[in-house]
Amino acid sequence: MIDLSNVEVGTEHIELVRHFLSSEDGDPWNYDEPTIPSDVMAHNLMGYSAFAVAVLRKFSPTYSVSEIIQYVAELRKALLGEESLEVNPRVAEGLIRDVLQDKTLTDTPPFGADNETMAKTSFVVLLDLAHDADLAGPSLDEFLRESADYARRWLEAQRAGDAEEQSTIS
Repeated sequence: MIDLSNVEVGTEHIELVRHFLSSEDGDPWNYDEPTIPSDVMAHNLMGYSAFAVAVLRKFSPTYSVSEIIQYVAELRKALLGEESLEVNPRVAEGLIRDVLQDKTLTDTPPFGADNETMAKTSFVVLLDLAHDADLAGPSLDEFLRESADYARRWLEAQRAGDAEEQSTIS
């Protein structure tokens, strides 16, 4: 069980995602990664939440599995030749369908991949969805607020579940 009691999504975590999405230096992968465990967790949670919000905005409330497959195929085609941006289709499709809580999804994270592949895939999809949504200025601010709210709701739900689990153990 991961201790989430000290994890808080703050401005610094939101700003890391802002930098990632709007990197002026042309390299969204160039940033100072946090080293304190609670900050690492908050940063990862904020990144995942931004991914989830982007997916929900693009595909929810109605989508088809074939639309997701087509999206991933087009993304992979657009990235052809960019070795550093290769996208594992099983991982990309699984991550998207997992966020959408697809009841027909029989595969589970990490979808046969390692953590690095999972993270890289989610961030490449996030960058693409953010670019397609033309997130800048006020629209980026709103997207980041929505993502931070998503992260905070997730944390609250996890803490409530942990507290409930602890009370049944005691």
